[in-house]
Amino acid sequence: MKQPRPSLREIVRPPQISDFIEKGVVPPGTAAGPGDSDVELRIPVPAELYEAFLVKISEKGISLPEAVREMLLDYLMKEI
Repeated sequence: MKQPRPSLREIVRPPQISDFIEKGVVPPGTAAGPGDSDVELRIPVPAELYEAFLVKISEKGISLPEAVREMLLDYLMKEI
């Protein structure tokens, strides 16, 4: 019998992602820096928006890449 297709949530949010979002658990061996499967994003934004973003992430105590990853995860989870 044919297996049902996985849902978008199952594809986008495997258990490792769920554990990270819900419990803050980082999988062992996960590096904070770029890896072989990472993609670089270049997004032109107005200087004022960039400066405001830097102020906001410095208040949270996170780096620019961490903030962008967090925003992408938030966006993906809202769309499901």
